[in-house]
Amino acid sequence: MDFIGIIRSLEELLYEVMGWLIFYPRTLWRILVRPDAATRYSEDEQDDSPADRYADSLSPPLLLMITLVLTHVLGVSIGMEAPRAGGELGLALVKSPQNLLMMRAMIFAIIPLVIAGLSLNKRGIAIDRQTLRMPFYSQCFLLTPFALMLQGALLLYRLPDFGLPASAALSVAAIGWFLWAQTQWVARRLHQPIGGAFGWALVFTLLALLAGSGAATLIALAL
Repeated sequence: MDFIGIIRSLEELLYEVMGWLIFYPRTLWRILVRPDAATRYSEDEQDDSPADRYADSLSPPLLLMITLVLTHVLGVSIGMEAPRAGGELGLALVKSPQNLLMMRAMIFAIIPLVIAGLSLNKRGIAIDRQTLRMPFYSQCFLLTPFALMLQGALLLYRLPDFGLPASAALSVAAIGWFLWAQTQWVARRLHQPIGGAFGWALVFTLLALLAGSGAATLIALAL
């Protein structure tokens, strides 16, 4: 075993994780205040070499994963219970934090996947690994604040000092922001006026949320 190699790997890992303390809030803020600029940035980054992509931010899938980890940790800290399961497969899933996080990530990732696929289909572009990557990454950027606000609303609902009013207000804000961000993205990507872009953004969002909810329901039934 190469001890020096292990030390260097740990050094790189530590540097990468510490960098998240800067790049996570910076990237999240950029998306919140200028979602269209953030998606343009993500699309431009696809032309760079893999080593140079997202040098001053976090990659969209990583940003989403970190957000889900943070909300999971917060949920555990306030006493939110893991889903109950009866079968052996379900017990194996809910007893492992890693499996739970992976399951949540896959459910949430259905939303950008569906919107990316629908946008390509609307433009008449064949879906393959190359054409799907750009809109999927852009949608992961837009999904992250939306997921954070929705998870935050769920956490607020569990707190007796806040309850339903605060949870409902944050949920409405999340939906409103997401539709606003999607309208900008659709208007640019599909070359639609704002009115038509809002209509398509609403359709894309509803279909994506239905797909995500359907996947979550199937997983819950399987447990």
